[in-house]
Amino acid sequence: MTPRQPDTSFDQLLSQLSTRLINSEHAETQTCIAEAIAAFGAYVDADRCYVFEFSDDISSMGNTHEWVRDGQSAHIDDLQDVTSGELPYFFDQMRSSHQFVINDVSQLPATAENEKAEFQRESIKSVICIGLVANNKLLGFVGCDMVHGTYQWSEEDIRHLSLVANMIANTLEREQTYQKLIETQHQLEEANSKLQALATIDGLTGIANRRALDEALEKEVKRAKRQRTGIAVLLIDIDHFKSFNDAYGHLKGDEALKQVASALATIMQRSTDFVARYGGEEFAVIISTDSAWQALRKANEILDAVENLDITHERSDTDPYLTVSIGGYFEIPKADAEVTSTIRQLLNNADMGLYQAKDDGRNCIRFY
Repeated sequence: MTPRQPDTSFDQLLSQLSTRLINSEHAETQTCIAEAIAAFGAYVDADRCYVFEFSDDISSMGNTHEWVRDGQSAHIDDLQDVTSGELPYFFDQMRSSHQFVINDVSQLPATAENEKAEFQRESIKSVICIGLVANNKLLGFVGCDMVHGTYQWSEEDIRHLSLVANMIANTLEREQTYQKLIETQHQLEEANSKLQALATIDGLTGIANRRALDEALEKEVKRAKRQRTGIAVLLIDIDHFKSFNDAYGHLKGDEALKQVASALATIMQRSTDFVARYGGEEFAVIISTDSAWQALRKANEILDAVENLDITHERSDTDPYLTVSIGGYFEIPKADAEVTSTIRQLLNNADMGLYQAKDDGRNCIRFY
């Protein structure tokens, strides 16, 4: 070992490291820790200097940072997920005293047989490890190895490394707090997204609800105006649904609503299609299209799909199976058209078409 430099040099080093760590941004924290152990390792003339972090229950540890002197071998890659069962003596010492100071590895007690074998594998003659403690929690440790020969660690060495450990511990604690904050924000964003989804999903059928329909209409009308494309609205009403509930019960009625909703969702699968429960036994469909004919084709597919469900409805005056009536309206909104009035016109005219379909005997399609 070369003679230890005077404390004034260490104080200067500590000040530099402290300033660097305290002022580090989140993105450069790991780099700053690496710089700190490299500077300290060089200062004490060690062969290796490193940081390990413990699991929350201090049952395992992993090497996160390592500095090695030129000509020495690195071991960071093979020192991951080291368990307390592999190095029980070391873990006990760190848990109890937050220190592990060994001047001569060959003099380790018989109870440290595993540790002695590991140190010999890494050619370590002397080792010092000081715990990283923040808020009374042991986060890990910072340590130094001597490979070329044994070394008598002094109280000054322990004090110096303890000061460096405190700085790194505070930095890690700050980093963990930051990560927890980010995780909490992500969890809140995810929860808000789920709440938003629940707020716009019909609880019975699983498709969009009236609130979501209103939002989609506003979005699609604006897009139609901007792109000068057409938009069609279909209103679908299950024929004689009250008599269906009276005959088969509300549970069967709910199941029928789910089946119809599923049939609609299966047909309307383009990214610009939108299906919603409009209320009660009514559904609404928004179609971005350039012609009323394309919307009429979709309406016919819906009519056939519901009939093909073969849901028995013996109380129906229209058909022995469940059927629907469909009213539709197609428009190419003018660029200067007011959005709210356009939406009102789409819905009102589709409703007029639906009224006409019912008046014409149901189980049919009428465009207004």
